[in-house]
Amino acid sequence: MEAKKTRLGVGPGAPELEDEVPLVGKVVGGYLVEEEIGAGAMGTVYRASHLDTNRKVALKSLHAHHLSEATTVERFRREARLASRLGHPHIGGVIELVQAEDGRYLIALELVEGEPLSSIMTMPLAPERVMLITGQLLRGLEHAHAMGLIHRDLKPDNVLVEWRNGRDHARIVDFGIAIVRDGSEDSIERLTAKGQIVGTPIYMAPEHARGDAIDHRADLYSLGVMVYEMISGVVPFHGRPLDVLTAKLKRDPPQFADRVPDLIVEPILERFCRKLMARERSQRFDNARHALHVLKLLETEPAAAGAALGIMDVEKALSIVSLPGRPDKPE
Repeated sequence: MEAKKTRLGVGPGAPELEDEVPLVGKVVGGYLVEEEIGAGAMGTVYRASHLDTNRKVALKSLHAHHLSEATTVERFRREARLASRLGHPHIGGVIELVQAEDGRYLIALELVEGEPLSSIMTMPLAPERVMLITGQLLRGLEHAHAMGLIHRDLKPDNVLVEWRNGRDHARIVDFGIAIVRDGSEDSIERLTAKGQIVGTPIYMAPEHARGDAIDHRADLYSLGVMVYEMISGVVPFHGRPLDVLTAKLKRDPPQFADRVPDLIVEPILERFCRKLMARERSQRFDNARHALHVLKLLETEPAAAGAALGIMDVEKALSIVSLPGRPDKPE
């Protein structure tokens, strides 16, 4: 069965399940299930409408055969609890947790009418579009991190892009494997087996791949890989998952010129991207707010951005190519 395109960041299509009771046409938790819009290994996503208010939502269900897996069920319920903390224009919202007659849990989510970022990146994006989307995702991450949440599976399939008022509007979705800090450095709530690494290798931070404890900077690394891909149309490391993980543990991400020789990238923008995905997390931005500040400088004060990024000869870097919308240097 081929993967179905989804607006909710659900992964590859799941096989047909004998124990799965179709929900289309049924009423679940006060919602009329209208159609299936996505499927993944863990569950199915439906379009639905509330019987009283007619509000359109997405219902994300857990496959019936997972009901006997206590950890999986609790992780799914936990996703709803954690994500319900979030309320931000650049994060997909959770409405409530409901349960079907067969015992399956479903999360009622705000229905986002957009396309996965992965379907938009069919070719390199214009720099101004990259910076717009990156800024929006940094704002979403700043909010999530302030609430104590680390996404840890940030990738293009988990970013939905709508077209609003003539411009992109990106939103982060699917906090299904997020972890939460309660404020102490060592206290992280985990619902995965000890030593288990959960995430997507291409976008995974090196410390995550090693199985080390991670913090909010792991999300910044993942975002950096996405920025690299938006700019160039390719990811820094490619190949089999194990090869990708091994490469990012041993090497810094390659320069754009090494991956796409004919691509011209503003040096300051490249430095910004590489700082997001520095191999050592201590070399990344301190947090999403810091990264957002430097990104704004890129748009308004490139020389200050270059200095903040440690570029010694800022004027030479700026003379190579101009960022879109950069004000002319005064005479």
